[in-house]
Amino acid sequence: MTNKSTEQPLNEYRDQYLISAQRLSERLGESSLRVIDVTMHLKALPSGDFSGVSGRGDYEAGHIPSAVYLDLQNDLSDNTSAFRFTVPSVAQFDAAMQLAGISDTDTVVLYAANHPMWACRVWWLFKIFGHQQVLVLDGGLPAWQAQGLAVSTAIEPVPATAYSARYQAEHVIDGARLAAQLPDSKLCLLNALSKQQFDGIGPHYGRPGHIQGSVSTPYSQFLTNLFCFEDAAALQLIFDEAGVTPDKTVATYCGGGIAAAIPIFALALLGRTENIMLYDHSLSEWAARDEWPMAITTAPRAGA
Repeated sequence: MTNKSTEQPLNEYRDQYLISAQRLSERLGESSLRVIDVTMHLKALPSGDFSGVSGRGDYEAGHIPSAVYLDLQNDLSDNTSAFRFTVPSVAQFDAAMQLAGISDTDTVVLYAANHPMWACRVWWLFKIFGHQQVLVLDGGLPAWQAQGLAVSTAIEPVPATAYSARYQAEHVIDGARLAAQLPDSKLCLLNALSKQQFDGIGPHYGRPGHIQGSVSTPYSQFLTNLFCFEDAAALQLIFDEAGVTPDKTVATYCGGGIAAAIPIFALALLGRTENIMLYDHSLSEWAARDEWPMAITTAPRAGA
């Protein structure tokens, strides 16, 4: 458990991964700083699943000055995959970086206009492709605007850059590998969806509930009502209650691999970045495979 004597050292990791609106405003204009808007929207489908909708319109209506827009679904996902938001190839990631005018040595700041899960997913992509200096704007564009900082509608040209990604496969797990190793006492499998969805209530991905043996750690628990990340003590408590200990490997999942990046980002804020994986296709794949076990803790509502 975290106490006051350990809270300050734990909070020291935050500056490696989070940046405040005020601090970002002071750094705008640095030659090696690249600000990227990654806003997306989820649209509910009649099936109960969701589709991704580009946030380019939000970006064009007003963004942080000098920011470039990258479309997670089109620019940063493998659209030859049967699953939405699949990790792209090295070549595709390289091309997206060049599109945004990013070089390997740049410091990248990511934000979304609506929810931090989009920025956290792209932060995770940068990390698995070997980029070292990547920050998330705490509170996103709303935090920027709450400070009274200006937004822009100008779309500036980006510099010509070269980029060479270095994919690190150990940070990604697929369904077949996960199914083959469950149950595993050395694995903490964290479900980042709402507790209601974990229990089997509400929107689902073909089968209600959660992967058998997983633990509920809803993405909302990691965030304040202003979509900033909770302090170290609160984050540590969530992981303590979920049974996350230093000797265990952690894997996270959600519906399609987006919200699952939030607990991974929260672990980084506590200084833990090793032996952590994201199940890329999450329940979009798992729920479609009847032989892979799921469980519910509450009977689904009629029509769910």
